Amino acid sequence: MNQINVNSSLFKTIGFMDYDNVFYNELGNNDFFQKTIDKETLKFLENSYHSEYAKIMFSNDNSGVKIFSKKLDYKISITKRGNNVLVKSIEVFFFNNTFENTKTAIYAISYEPVTNSLEEISNISNDLKNHDCEILFESKTMLLEYFISENLFFGKKPSIGNSSLEQYAGSRFKNYLVVDFENENLDRDHLLYELGTSSKIGTISENTIEAPSSSYINKVLENKISCFNNYECLTLLNSFTVVGTKNYDINHVHTHSTWNDIYFSIYIFNLYVKCSLQILLNDFTSDAMSKRREFQEFYNKYYFKKISYNFLPNEIFKRISDSLEIEEDLEFIQNRLETLATQVNEKQQKQQEFLLFCISVIALLETPLHIEGIREIIGIENLSIYNSLVYPILILTLAITFIFKFRKK
Repeated sequence: MNQINVNSSLFKTIGFMDYDNVFYNELGNNDFFQKTIDKETLKFLENSYHSEYAKIMFSNDNSGVKIFSKKLDYKISITKRGNNVLVKSIEVFFFNNTFENTKTAIYAISYEPVTNSLEEISNISNDLKNHDCEILFESKTMLLEYFISENLFFGKKPSIGNSSLEQYAGSRFKNYLVVDFENENLDRDHLLYELGTSSKIGTISENTIEAPSSSYINKVLENKISCFNNYECLTLLNSFTVVGTKNYDINHVHTHSTWNDIYFSIYIFNLYVKCSLQILLNDFTSDAMSKRREFQEFYNKYYFKKISYNFLPNEIFKRISDSLEIEEDLEFIQNRLETLATQVNEKQQKQQEFLLFCISVIALLETPLHIEGIREIIGIENLSIYNSLVYPILILTLAITFIFKFRKK
């Protein structure tokens, strides 16, 4: 396949991490700075996005997500193919909630290919999504995850033990890729599929035995977003891909900010919702009642049907949510919560019934002690002897009742 030049591209890989206060406090000492939004942009965002979503993702105060960023100037080489890649920046999105025991952060690393061609972008996006990608940095061979830990996170590992978050993240990063071409005659569907699924460029057109079937291609492309003639998007479980013409220019402030910050934040938000739901599902049975309260608070804060007054952000938001199967996860958790609520109600009802039974028995304990007729019928004249016989019998009866009750449980 002939080399296809690219006008401009934006490529990020996204990872997940549990963080503590020590890591958070050390950011400032390692050249990270907290991103803020200027007043003009903030006013535009507040007028374009629903207030609850804007407070979470576009806020300069402590109520929203805190974003720390650091510019980088590293050059690495992927040993598998010899591709040279520039590491340009890293961003860390901190989600802090009082209802969570753990603190979740999402980080995004921006890469730039030295050779700005379609094949080069395809190769590096395929290789750099793997934690165990082998790279060469400063004449040393290392795995990508080690490079990130030592050089981007000042020696801190971006994962803590075998946590639920780490299980969800797995051994691969999520890909966020925007590619802009001069040639308007390219088959966007083919490019979206091949870039989005990390397939070799030309896989579909070559039609080899390894090529995907037409039905599978159509199934994957069901998640395509096509609102304008100059670009289209494809959102999948592990990637978000944009292919177009005159849609993105890294040197154009507006288009760069739109795809690098605003629309990218929609992807980050949905990834956070997805990973949070997976964590809840993974740990649900360990403490169901606690998880129930946590889910309710999470749902009230982070669940939105729409986020904007404009159609395009809502379309992107919905398609990303669909591809991540967020609604399915929510429905599954809600069904489990309904089952849990039924079980809890039944248990409480049985406990109340048993408590009423115990109260009734205790009330009856005093009755024989003061009924003269019963004592006279059984022929016991002495009141103290009568009480010393009847009372233990009643206590024994109550004890036997308790034993059978709990043994039955």
